[in-house]
Amino acid sequence: MNSALADQLEAAVVVLAAHGALKDRLCAAYCDHLADIDAQDLPLEAQQDFAELSQAMHAARALPGDNVVRASVRKFSNDEAQRYAACIVRLYGLEMHNRVEAVRSTARIGSPSRAAAPLAALLALEGGNHQGIARAKHASGS
Repeated sequence: MNSALADQLEAAVVVLAAHGALKDRLCAAYCDHLADIDAQDLPLEAQQDFAELSQAMHAARALPGDNVVRASVRKFSNDEAQRYAACIVRLYGLEMHNRVEAVRSTARIGSPSRAAAPLAALLALEGGNHQGIARAKHASGS
């Protein structure tokens, strides 16, 4: 599991969920959180979608004082912007699904008490509840 990748995808989704024009949010999400992701770091089933997203984000020629991503997003139709924003959300969902599956497979392999603590910590992180992590560590005896 790549925690940094999950953090980048989550941060991009948070930007997409904020207020403002979709194209502005899409540009910020990509530039601030996704531009340095290598498609090879993503799960195999997400690599093609991310490669298409990256290609679309670099399709236009930037004018002086602008950047290529901002110029590319500006040329998107509203439907294209929605499609690429949805792609980012799907990538995040897939990464979270893979993380949960990894925890579940650890639970099947390891002892139940040891595997329950990471799941509790993961759920606590999703809710942003740092006290939940302390309770999960305490419950596991760590």
